[in-house]
Amino acid sequence: MLLAAGRGERMEPLSSLIPKPALEVLGRPLLASALDHLLRAGCTPLVVNLHRHPEAVAAAVRAALPPDVELSFSHEPELLGSAGGIGAARRFFGAGAVLVANADIWAHLDLAPLLAAARPDGAVLGLLSHPDPERWSAVELGEGGVVRRIVPAGVTTVGKPYLFTGFQVLGEGVVARLPSHAADMGPEWAELMRRGSLYGVPLEGCWREAGTPGSYRELVTALLAGASWRHPEAQVAGGAEVRGSAVGAGCAVAAGAVVTDSILTAGARVAAGVRLERCVAAGEMEIAACYCGRDRLILPRGEFALA
Repeated sequence: MLLAAGRGERMEPLSSLIPKPALEVLGRPLLASALDHLLRAGCTPLVVNLHRHPEAVAAAVRAALPPDVELSFSHEPELLGSAGGIGAARRFFGAGAVLVANADIWAHLDLAPLLAAARPDGAVLGLLSHPDPERWSAVELGEGGVVRRIVPAGVTTVGKPYLFTGFQVLGEGVVARLPSHAADMGPEWAELMRRGSLYGVPLEGCWREAGTPGSYRELVTALLAGASWRHPEAQVAGGAEVRGSAVGAGCAVAAGAVVTDSILTAGARVAAGVRLERCVAAGEMEIAACYCGRDRLILPRGEFALA
């Protein structure tokens, strides 16, 4: 199951225009990475929950998947949270464990150890060696891979800290007990920890999140690694300079413009003489000639600090 029903509050105001799971990442929607992992794991059927911008998220899911994949959508008129969303989608699952993924990450992970550790009446979290415990919460493991504690960002851990990747395997018994009303996984994990049934498995691979407009830009420019990318349906005029940037579908850069370490997406157009550095420009609009911006989020409704 792909969890794609969040409000995208940290991604505002960009997520009012484009739902976070559907943000363009080098020609694919952000949620494509998590779906790729579910497909490689052999998951069938695939279930995706929807809440905000449901049509746009569903279209992004379909664009990211082969046409023959068995797919179901679980619609949430009221947001049900990370536990309630899974519980409400129970009718779509077959027998056995459920592999759950978050839609706002971009990763390349070997999930084989996670799948192998599945337990009928337990939950197993996919973990990585923690890159930044000051930024994200951390998981502490005890003997046998039992989760001992989950600590908030900035809190010192006992032993090695691990990062939760957004991938977890829920045993059939755990899925059966999840509520179908609004509820988050935190209390469910706490109860599993109390019973000694919440486990963690360190994984190998790379991982990045895209929770805010700033981290979205960082993700795309990191993938570019100094190169630039242009969608086949984008236009970059001769005499324009595009450096370490992504020019997405329907976007255009006029002659004389300079775009550096930035993202243009969803039809944004850059006029002559514009200078953009470390910016995200999204939506059907033209950035007026000779505009200069650094660390800005530029939308049809206005511009904002990129954070």
